[in-house]
Amino acid sequence: MPFNVDMWVEDRDDGRFTVYVDRKLITKRGAQIMQQMLSTTVTGWQRLDEVAVRTALRAVTG
Repeated sequence: MPFNVDMWVEDRDDGRFTVYVDRKLITKRGAQIMQQMLSTTVTGWQRLDEVAVRTALRAVTG
């Protein structure tokens, strides 16, 4: 994983994103359940591009 993190989310310009989880943290069954959960709730998601959100994210992620 990049930068020795356990979970990584790639936010793409086309509106899609990919969630990567370190193999040692999740089983195949757990990954399938997480995928189903994310797919079910995706209609309620909202992208926040405000300056305050980006500043907070930078403060947390460095």
